[in-house]
Amino acid sequence: MQLEEKDVVSSVATVLSDLCGPGEWMPMEKLHAELVEHYSNTWHHSRVRRYLTSEDYPSAEAKSKPWYGLLMLLRKYPEYFVINTRSKGRVTLEFVSLVSLLS
Repeated sequence: MQLEEKDVVSSVATVLSDLCGPGEWMPMEKLHAELVEHYSNTWHHSRVRRYLTSEDYPSAEAKSKPWYGLLMLLRKYPEYFVINTRSKGRVTLEFVSLVSLLS
């Protein structure tokens, strides 16, 4: 795990464990907002800040979801995070939880 990824993964785990109880899920949109609020001034390094934007991802989906980079990072670590996707019509919502909160 790269140092930048470790910082982000650790911060995500902290936010989820502080705000979610056992069996609870957090919408990616809310998780992203919490990270921006609490860490955007702390994470100066551009390789860390890219997880708070979707600028590095050219897809149409990424353009509408500023948390797209964060979602891609969390999907790399299924041993820590569980991502639940729900679709309703053309709208897709992602929810995330810690593995430890669901087991």
